[in-house]
Amino acid sequence: MALINYAYILVVFLVADSMQSSFLPCAGKPAPLSVSITGCTSLPCNFKRGTDVEARVTFKAAQNSKTLKPDVDVELGKIHQKYPLPQQNACRDLDKSECPLNKGDTVTYKLKMPIEKFYPKVSLTIQLNLIGEHSESQACIRIPSKIVD
Repeated sequence: MALINYAYILVVFLVADSMQSSFLPCAGKPAPLSVSITGCTSLPCNFKRGTDVEARVTFKAAQNSKTLKPDVDVELGKIHQKYPLPQQNACRDLDKSECPLNKGDTVTYKLKMPIEKFYPKVSLTIQLNLIGEHSESQACIRIPSKIVD
């Protein structure tokens, strides 16, 4: 009987762990179908200084759009700071797809975001919003994070 109870508890923990996500949805904006962040399996994600955050965001296009732009907002307490990614044309970072997007298309955006060595070790939330040509959100995620060594 103890072995059955142990097996049951183990299964519950494994299922709970697999349901953890590496992102939160943005209020009032379309959530992606899936997000995979390299090295992050639970929140908050630890991002090492001097490396790049790499993620794959799969979403269904909410609207037709000829363009796609990443809008990154870093939230530190009540302070918000825009973070300009090196590549501002998100169409160039689509995996096996390209712009224009048609409403309902399923596409994957590959995020690459540098975490500079001089960034302070702090807890923060990163919001990535993929914006279409008419300023509409195509997909938006929030990533509670810590900058670490």
